[in-house]
Amino acid sequence: MRMRSLLSMTIAGLLSAPVLATTVTGKVTDVSGKPVEGAEVKIEGTRHVAFTDENGVYRFNDVQKPHIHLHVYSSNYIHGDNDLGDVSNDQNVDFVLQPASVENIVVTATALQSSVLESVTPVTVISADKLRKIEAPTLGETLKNTPGVHSTYFGPVSSSPIIRGNDGPRVKIVQNGLDVSDVSRVGPDHNVATTMASATQVEVLRGPATLQYGSGAIGGVVNVVDKRIPQYQVDGVEGEAEMSYSTVNEGKYTRGDITGGQGNFVWHLDGFLRDTDNADIPGFASVEPDEDEERGELESSAMETTNIVAGLSYVAEEGYFGFAVEQLDNEYGVPGHSHGHGDEHDEGAHVDEHDEEHDEEHMAEEGVLLDVDMTRYQAAGEWHSPVEGISNLKFAAAYTDYEHAEIEDGEQGTVFTNESTDIRLSAYHEEVAGWHGVFGMQYTKSDYNAVGEEAFTPANVTDSFSLYLIEQKKVGNVTFEIGGRLESTTIDVANSEVELEVLHEEHDDHMGEEEHDEEHEAHGVAFSFPEYDFSAVSLSAGANWEYTDGQSVAVTLSRSERAPSQQELFSAGQHLATESYEVGLVFDMDEEGHIDENLRGVSEEVSTNLDVTFRKFTGDWGYSVSLFYNQADNYIFQTNTGLIALAGHEDHGEEEHEEEIHEEEGHDEHEGEHEEGHESHSDEGLPVYYFQQADADIWGVEAQAYFDLNDEFRVTVFTDYIRAEIEDDNLPRTPPMRIGGELSYVSGGLSADAGFTWVDDQNDTASFETSTEGYTLLNASVQYEFAGDGVDWVVFARGDNLTDEEARVHTSFLKDQAPLPGRNLTFGVRAVF
Repeated sequence: MRMRSLLSMTIAGLLSAPVLATTVTGKVTDVSGKPVEGAEVKIEGTRHVAFTDENGVYRFNDVQKPHIHLHVYSSNYIHGDNDLGDVSNDQNVDFVLQPASVENIVVTATALQSSVLESVTPVTVISADKLRKIEAPTLGETLKNTPGVHSTYFGPVSSSPIIRGNDGPRVKIVQNGLDVSDVSRVGPDHNVATTMASATQVEVLRGPATLQYGSGAIGGVVNVVDKRIPQYQVDGVEGEAEMSYSTVNEGKYTRGDITGGQGNFVWHLDGFLRDTDNADIPGFASVEPDEDEERGELESSAMETTNIVAGLSYVAEEGYFGFAVEQLDNEYGVPGHSHGHGDEHDEGAHVDEHDEEHDEEHMAEEGVLLDVDMTRYQAAGEWHSPVEGISNLKFAAAYTDYEHAEIEDGEQGTVFTNESTDIRLSAYHEEVAGWHGVFGMQYTKSDYNAVGEEAFTPANVTDSFSLYLIEQKKVGNVTFEIGGRLESTTIDVANSEVELEVLHEEHDDHMGEEEHDEEHEAHGVAFSFPEYDFSAVSLSAGANWEYTDGQSVAVTLSRSERAPSQQELFSAGQHLATESYEVGLVFDMDEEGHIDENLRGVSEEVSTNLDVTFRKFTGDWGYSVSLFYNQADNYIFQTNTGLIALAGHEDHGEEEHEEEIHEEEGHDEHEGEHEEGHESHSDEGLPVYYFQQADADIWGVEAQAYFDLNDEFRVTVFTDYIRAEIEDDNLPRTPPMRIGGELSYVSGGLSADAGFTWVDDQNDTASFETSTEGYTLLNASVQYEFAGDGVDWVVFARGDNLTDEEARVHTSFLKDQAPLPGRNLTFGVRAVF
């Protein structure tokens, strides 16, 4: 007890400063004079938070801060604020709020935490209630119906968000503003290690967010906000629990979170268990199924996940400091490895004569499992008004120890590890000539390693240090925002020698097989890498003009630089999950597969972006429409070369395996028949993918609109369209056009909705990439809320793909081997206390 008192006194002494205390009161009403109940009123730069009562009245006692800036938030109204400046006596401040017809939530991922309707850049916030309705086992599938967001879909077990056609390192995934630090950016078979069991909202920032989150966020940012580190005092205990069952995979899901406090200390605990079988599908998994392939099941698509998070915070008058620890254990299958194609080969693919001897063996090929073990430590804190001129000082840090092993035939194969540190310090300053903003620094370090057959990138350490500044000023009905970021990145390959098996003789189609083997024997070339240093400068300027009540237009122009990722630089070998042979940017390879001993020079990717967003958010109808254009110099992309890397097979007891790179026979004649290499398996050879840089143009539109038919029914529609070109070709795996709609009903405790998503054919394909047929998915849900003895209960049911349609995702590496799940019914119950 004595230790606790000493700790409380020490922290309180650091966080507090003696100033005169004042009282602030007022009333919040709407434009018709009706009191607004439950509105959140905050004093900027303090822990002071109050909620209006049934009469719309709020009150702050003992405010020990001379400069008072009030903010009022309600999801049904437009944000209100009033900067009172320095005050020395009691204040009475009333607010009149303009009703909003869409949910208006504060975006924590933006530097100055604007609301959705005030944001200069396009942003979508998915609230906790909406999240519970659409939550899927993976982040990509959860967000895939957000305008401008698609999914990599590596089966129902692994899926990452694609924002405006960008994925991988161009999309930053953060948890409470800090990098998730898994290896999901390295390959689409690696699941995103973020969890949503206690998420209060998920924020999607489209377009460049490099000023806050680093040079890798050219595509956008997804921020999962949860309660693992409490920031406000809690009296008693609150939380929720949920159980559900899904028919498509016999999935069982149980989750719970609980938060409690006493005095200045607040604790939090959450966790979930998920256990599924293989997913049911309408037909065969493969586009061209083998004779022994079973219908109606996507093999190697089961998963078993356990996650536990515990946090503790000390919350004082002028700040807080907290710590949390997370343990994630996740085992899931990797679809697409359950069947060989026997003697079914693509026309134009190179086939060794002795392949046929192994048809029977490969027809019974086993699936692959990934066993994930991650421990994450996270700390965060705020200190309000630490010195004169600084209204708020924020600190956040995370250390992540991530490991996953790939298991084949019950034996451990490649092991991927990533130990990372992410530290961020931000200072918010008082207004200067009407400008208020934030400046800060960020340091990240990633120690990555992969050991085993699929270790297609060498061990390396990435260090990054950055400084950033973002400023905002409001003049009348126009909000201006400017900012910049300077980032230095160093990539050091720990094990400096990598060996590739390559050919240095041209392939002669007229040469006999015996002569070919003699003249074109593969041999290794060893490479020693220097330390790579990159400097990225990013700038942004924008404005949001509310030209009439409830309607606005926002324009943003930005120039962003991105350092290449370690995968883009150093990939050198078989990537079995995507069934490809990857060759990185640093290697100099010609059109015939010859790799030179010298390394290529690599430049930063430079992207110039223009965003224009129109919004209407009052009345019986409204909309949000965003037009974007992205012109990128030195754009990094991975292309199918039309070459095949052959893996030698065991022959008459020989156990030596050699890899060769050959030119695909007749690829000019049959180039349209080779989809990203998915028809060729490791027993037949792997298609060679080569990272390159060229100028690219990406543009498109995303829109969402709603119409209130009456107080109970609302119609919502959305669409998005993207075009992506690189020189005289299309970028591979570009998302197709979509149109979706939903009719929703709310009355008392009953709510229901029914909707559809229509996905167009995708014929704008890259070389060696096949087109994909479109599809339409129908979905519906219903839930009923009722109050019990101190507990609010929610009973719900949801149906997905109700027509059991076969649907293949064009953006997926496994589109020809893993369709979306079939008809699924989910039933569950949730308790909130």
